[in-house]
Amino acid sequence: MVDAPLYRTEADIEEVVLRFEECSYAPEEFVHARHLTVAASYFARCEPETARDRMRSGLLKFIKHHGKNGYHVTITEFWLRLVENLVTESKSRDEELVALVNKVTAHCRDKNLIYEHYSRERLASPEAKSSRLEPDLRQLP
Repeated sequence: MVDAPLYRTEADIEEVVLRFEECSYAPEEFVHARHLTVAASYFARCEPETARDRMRSGLLKFIKHHGKNGYHVTITEFWLRLVENLVTESKSRDEELVALVNKVTAHCRDKNLIYEHYSRERLASPEAKSSRLEPDLRQLP
């Protein structure tokens, strides 16, 4: 995804979160930027472990609802860690939710960012899909 959405109101963000939680997006509609939007919203409003749990369980529910089998632990944990770091930094500056989510989606819009940290071979491994592996190219800050 090259362009990140630009949210104007908290209601715009809430709609994305609600549609995710209700599984009302078709899988092809729940694109990378919407994943980031939900995760950023959760981290902005919850304690970090609660936000992680909500995102993980929501993804598993979404995947099951749509009859898919695409949950990948290492990829999910990479993005959650990146989003958590950005949200924590933004919350320390008292950024409003809309500005915070827009910052996260803009900063993380390139799905290939993960390949700066993980080789394609490592991410393609069965171990990476079933459990969180540390990066093999560059550590996250």
